[in-house]
Amino acid sequence: MAAATAAPSAPSEPSSIFAVPRPIRSLFKLFPLRTYEPEPLPARAPDQTRPRRKTIRLLIRRGCSQGPAKLQSHLFEVAVDLVPSTNHASPSGALPFLLPPTTDSRPDIPLTGTNISHYAHKYSSYSSVRESNSPRTEAYLSLIAQSIRPAWLHALYISPRHTPLLARLYLPPSPLVSTPLLHTLRSAATNEILKTVRRPLLLPEQLYSDARTAFQTLDAVLGFDEWFFGAPEPALFDAEVFAYTHLILDASFGWQDDTLGACLEGCDRLVEHRRRLYEWCWH
Repeated sequence: MAAATAAPSAPSEPSSIFAVPRPIRSLFKLFPLRTYEPEPLPARAPDQTRPRRKTIRLLIRRGCSQGPAKLQSHLFEVAVDLVPSTNHASPSGALPFLLPPTTDSRPDIPLTGTNISHYAHKYSSYSSVRESNSPRTEAYLSLIAQSIRPAWLHALYISPRHTPLLARLYLPPSPLVSTPLLHTLRSAATNEILKTVRRPLLLPEQLYSDARTAFQTLDAVLGFDEWFFGAPEPALFDAEVFAYTHLILDASFGWQDDTLGACLEGCDRLVEHRRRLYEWCWH
C-alpha cells in the first residue's frame, strides 16, 4: 500500500516575542520603506522674507562672548550688514558664521573663525582693513591672548561669584544637565588658562595682575590717537581690544564683582576708545 502523501504544513509563527506579526510583515512587503538622501540645510532664507543686505551677512548673537563681539564689531567697521541670530541658525551649531552674497561663486558655504576676517580683508574698500598685520600688531595680539584672555576666562567661567552669569549665558535650566555641564566648562577653562600661562597652578591674583599690566600697556600704545597705531579708521585690532573692554565695562552684562573691571582703572584712553568704537558701530 502506498503511503499517504502528507499535506503541506503552514509556516510556523516566530516564537520570539520581538518578532514582527505576520500582517505587519505582509504590509511592509507590499509597501517597503525607502530611505531618501539627506537634504541640505536651508542655509539662507528667500530674499523676499528679509530686507536686502548691502554685501554679506553675519549671523551672531550680540553681547554674550568676546569672540563673536570682536568679529561683529570688525564687520560693522567695514560696513557689513549683520543679522542677529542664535547658534541654532548656524550649520555648525556655533557662532559667528558668515554667508557670502548670492553673487559669490560659493554663496552657500558658510565662513567661520578667521575666514570671516580674511573675507573682510579681501573685499573691503577700507584701507585699514586691507592692510596686513604687522609684526608689531602680532606682538600686541599675543599680549591680549596671553595676559587678558586668561583673566577673562577665570572671571566668567571659574569665579564662583559669576556662576549665575555663566548659568544665564550657557547653562540649561535643568540641574540634571546644568551641573555636569558647569563642571565641564570650568574644567575646560582651567585647562585653557594653565596651557596659556604655562604654570602648574591656577593663581587668580597673578592672572588679574597680568591683565592689569596688559591693559595699561595697550592704553599707552593707543596714546592720544583715535584708533590703534594711528589708523584713520578702526581695524581688526581695535575690534580685538573692544571685544574685552566693552563687555568688561558693560554694566548690564551681569558682573557680580568688579575684579576684572578694576584691571581697567586708570586706562582712560581705552575707556574712550571703547565709547568711540561703540558709537562708530551702533550709532
